[in-house]
Amino acid sequence: MLVLLHQAMYSVENNLENLELYLEHDSGYADLEFSQEELKEAGQPRLVFNHTEEGVLEGCSYITVDTEYALNLSPGEQRLYEILVALQEGAIYCVTSVGQLAEAMGLENPLAAGKRLENLQYLGAISGFKP
Repeated sequence: MLVLLHQAMYSVENNLENLELYLEHDSGYADLEFSQEELKEAGQPRLVFNHTEEGVLEGCSYITVDTEYALNLSPGEQRLYEILVALQEGAIYCVTSVGQLAEAMGLENPLAAGKRLENLQYLGAISGFKP
């Protein structure tokens, strides 16, 4: 039983090394070729902030940001977290896309923004993101 508990606490999924931080940057995708159509599609997922009901808009992630999150983030995650907090606190209702977030962070590849969103959710800084 103790072995199972130890494995659950220190499983591969729970190690920060597995966040693949290199994929939070455009350079993480340098060896891969994407068409403009593929990049456009990667940037299309929509995120909704300050929602009252989930499921009103189909195919969206209804995001909640933990504005009290105090643990360390990578520089890219920190930048995105600050943008997300501003969206949540500064609007009555907000819909944006992964592509728009990538653009706001100066990223060319929306997959990098998506990876930052995944990591923020994994770390508990946000919830509701559906990759």
